[in-house]
Amino acid sequence: MDSTHPLKALLNFHLASDASAVVHLPFVTGIITAKHFLSSPHLAKWTSRINSLLHSKDAGARWAGLCLAHRTSICSKLVMIESAQSWLGVAIPLLSKKEPLPNLIASINLCRMVFRNATDTPEFQRQVSTPNVLKFTTALIVFLEKDSDLELKKLVLKTLARLIPLYPNIHRASHASLLSIVSRIFSQSAPNHISQELVEPACLLYSVLHYTGGKVGAANLWRKSLDDSISSAWTAFMGVRTTFPDENGRFPQVQLLHEEPATSVTLNMERLCMSIQVIGNLLQSPTQRPVQVPVGSLVNLASKMLLVTVEDEAPSNIDPIVWAMETAVIPRIWRAACDLIKCLCECIDRHLTTYSSRLLSYIAFRLEQKISLFNQIPFLETVHALLTRCHPSHSPLLSSRLTRIALSNLMVILPSQTDVQNSMAQTGGTNKSKKGRKRAKNYEGDELFKASGDVICPTTDDVKAVLISCDVLRLLLQNANVTPALHSMASRVILAISLELPQMTPAALSPDPHAYHALVQKIRDTAVQLGSSTTSAMSQSLNLVLSTTSGTDDQGSLRKVDMLIHPRFPPLLRPLPKVDSFALFRSEESAEEAEERQHLGLNVPLGQPKSVSAAIQDIHMDDSSKSAGLSIVPPLSTGLSITSHVSTAFPVERRPDVEALSLSMTTTAEFQRNLTSSLPPVTPRESATSFTHPSQASGLTEETNATTSEDLDLDEDMPSINLESDSDSE
Repeated sequence: MDSTHPLKALLNFHLASDASAVVHLPFVTGIITAKHFLSSPHLAKWTSRINSLLHSKDAGARWAGLCLAHRTSICSKLVMIESAQSWLGVAIPLLSKKEPLPNLIASINLCRMVFRNATDTPEFQRQVSTPNVLKFTTALIVFLEKDSDLELKKLVLKTLARLIPLYPNIHRASHASLLSIVSRIFSQSAPNHISQELVEPACLLYSVLHYTGGKVGAANLWRKSLDDSISSAWTAFMGVRTTFPDENGRFPQVQLLHEEPATSVTLNMERLCMSIQVIGNLLQSPTQRPVQVPVGSLVNLASKMLLVTVEDEAPSNIDPIVWAMETAVIPRIWRAACDLIKCLCECIDRHLTTYSSRLLSYIAFRLEQKISLFNQIPFLETVHALLTRCHPSHSPLLSSRLTRIALSNLMVILPSQTDVQNSMAQTGGTNKSKKGRKRAKNYEGDELFKASGDVICPTTDDVKAVLISCDVLRLLLQNANVTPALHSMASRVILAISLELPQMTPAALSPDPHAYHALVQKIRDTAVQLGSSTTSAMSQSLNLVLSTTSGTDDQGSLRKVDMLIHPRFPPLLRPLPKVDSFALFRSEESAEEAEERQHLGLNVPLGQPKSVSAAIQDIHMDDSSKSAGLSIVPPLSTGLSITSHVSTAFPVERRPDVEALSLSMTTTAEFQRNLTSSLPPVTPRESATSFTHPSQASGLTEETNATTSEDLDLDEDMPSINLESDSDSE
């Protein structure tokens, strides 16, 4: 066993010399794991070999030693604690020497791992970490102050952002220097593309500087940093709105950041995005004590950014170039506002409910305008975040507006009116004479060019908008404040899409093959949710939805259906669920549903619709075939069970056409009223005998006669009793 130990083999063959260690370093770091350092007799030789590589005169050997020490610290904490003092004694001085860039990066990674991996060992922190962290931070600040490599600066900023929360008291003396470095990066980021890449790690570092204030002053520093960021965001926002008057008709007077006004617009826009990012990092940064978040100020800033509108013409008294630049950055302002709202949803959660209706109304107004699909995606994501994190809105108007917006994005999946008319024209064209028809000219491979133009979602933005709209619609339909007509229309659209997708190939939906399966999953979940309805009612479309999911391996939908079929409540304590009738014909829809359908553009010509009586005969075709010889269909009773009602209304073997679906929600009473009105008048005697099976007619007649004779005997008058007669006298 000892001869085959991996550490011994690596020491004898791969790490035998400095040159061999440099060549085989990727293989060695990839093969060693934590189990190789468990009670191994070769640990002493392993650490000795690492120390010899660290003290080598060759730069490549030192780099190999730093990488091996870093990998060993990850795999074995005990080995790191025993050897960290000697490793830090070599790694930290290397930062002050003129070393190659790979050696500096490896040294920073090793020191960061040592300082972070043993925070639960107080003695190690007292003897090793505390004396060396300040030296390490001082060496890192030097790299930020001088012109160093860009990747090295990014690594230094990320390292400081991770170490300051762990050692806040040690970095208290470095707070001023770090704050000045971050401020300089923020001021130089806009005109310089190289400094722009440092903004994200600088924002992370700025969001943790409040830790240096200690337990008492950290909350005050955090609030001061947040207020400064909000003020900077307002200043930058006013800098990109200099050519647009406010509510009082006055133009904002701000100080230009550059002598060129057009360049000043770019600088202010970059500063606005940077301020929003800093605010998000500060909100996500943990604090040692509870703090007060200025929700009102943040919501006012986001609302002001959402209400920015695009004007058609520039005023006559302003510079048209500046006006064009400020108009061009409006979509970026919207995106920054959406990022701020989503961050608020994640950080303060339900505390944003007070402002959710206000923000949703602004977003609904923006989505109702004609904006590009690329600009709609941030708004849809923000709506999804607000609906997920906040309580539902109590406004029926707002919920209905958002539902219409989500439906308009999903209706691209259904066939359009032109497609239906073309298909009907092609179907009707077969009845023409041979003289009036011309032979279609089809060329080989022509279907490839036709298929490329029939893709529903050709771009990634189209797919993303459809998927997010599906999630938004599912959340909106859970809200009880959506109008019944619009809820019914949305249910019909979801059911139509669930029937259309199995007839569609993934390539017809999007070039991305994963988009089809993701959409099918979301539509299926929404359809099952609508079919299951509430805990006391089931929709009659559930059987039709289950027929589309019968051949799939969707465990989530099957689990929901299993909960419906086998409820986890005792039958005596759980009332019998009601059944919501779900009509599939336009002749039964209400006037409100017809208006919503025409407003959404779903007015597809479907030919002459069937009457209600014909529809009912189609629905009850199975019952009429089973009971041969019956001329009358019995009316539905309110006591029917769920299984019999659903299976009769929607047989699984028969799938209706997608274009012929007119899925309106009607009550059971209305369905019975339509059914009763379509039946011929029947006398009581005929209705009593028409549902009798022929084989039981004779027996039933005998029982009826016997019962009638008994009833006649019981109906005879009792003889009168003469009370004056005396039997004793006789």
